[in-house]
Amino acid sequence: MAYPKFIITSDGHLRLGMVTLHRHLLEPGDHCMGGGYWRINHASQQVVLSGSSSDYGPPQWRRVSRIMLPDGYEGYTFVWEEGGHHFPL
Repeated sequence: MAYPKFIITSDGHLRLGMVTLHRHLLEPGDHCMGGGYWRINHASQQVVLSGSSSDYGPPQWRRVSRIMLPDGYEGYTFVWEEGGHHFPL
C-alpha cells in the first residue's frame, strides 16, 4: 500500500511521493539522508514533514547545505514537525 512519504538526498533534493517504500523515491546515483512522512495543511498553506523512514532513519537536515523543494507547491511553506512544534525549512 502506498503512503505519503518523503526523502532528502545528500545533494539537498526533497522528494515527495505516494510510495510503498522510501527507496522508491530515489533516483540513480542518489544517497538518501533520511526521510519520513508528509501531509498538506491547505488552511495554513503548509506541507508538514514528520516522522522517520524505517529504511533510512530520520532526515539529517544538518548534513545538507541547501534544500531544493519540489515543483508544484508554489505559495506553500515546508515545515518540519517535531514534538508538536513546526520548524520552517
